[in-house]
Amino acid sequence: MQIEADFLASARVRRQVNFASIENLITEVADAKKSKFDKSLKLAKLVQESLNWFNNPTTKHDLEDEGIEWSNTEVFFNRVFGWQKSFGYKMAKAGKLQIEQSSVVTKFKRKCTTAENNGEDVQRSIEALLKFAKNEENGTEGESEVAREKTYATFSIAKNGVNGEKGYSVRLSDSGISINGELEIDIDDHIMKAFHMMIECIDRENL
Repeated sequence: MQIEADFLASARVRRQVNFASIENLITEVADAKKSKFDKSLKLAKLVQESLNWFNNPTTKHDLEDEGIEWSNTEVFFNRVFGWQKSFGYKMAKAGKLQIEQSSVVTKFKRKCTTAENNGEDVQRSIEALLKFAKNEENGTEGESEVAREKTYATFSIAKNGVNGEKGYSVRLSDSGISINGELEIDIDDHIMKAFHMMIECIDRENL
């Protein structure tokens, strides 16, 4: 309502709470997610193009002439990109989706933007896109909504505790690892090691 907007914009309120900075940071966070997802899409398209090249009979012949034994797609993904088969196939599938069904990708991005504008924390990722596309293909009613971002694990230290006056927290979600606060005790390497191990476990479960 206009009366609410005027109140929040008043000098009296703005002197106590910097709503402008909050609004700008909210926008920056949303833009960062969009940028990361767009880069993933660009990468996925290039991966699909590289897979088409690998599967070309001429390429197979050239590899044999050079004495290179890339016997299957799994070996190709691992040797060239250092990826496991499942992740490579996900990227290639998303790339193929952009080439053959670009309208589905556009629809997914629009739904993400609408949800974000409504204050929802959505999952902009290759996995979420592929799930959305599958539901669209199957005509599954009510299930083609964008996925909400999932939290897998958290770690926190309360204020005025072992970390001194400052609090500290780590969160693992679909967007990756996010950290709030600073550590005054020397345990950050152990915490990060544990969270990266959890990421590996999640990746294995999604194979």
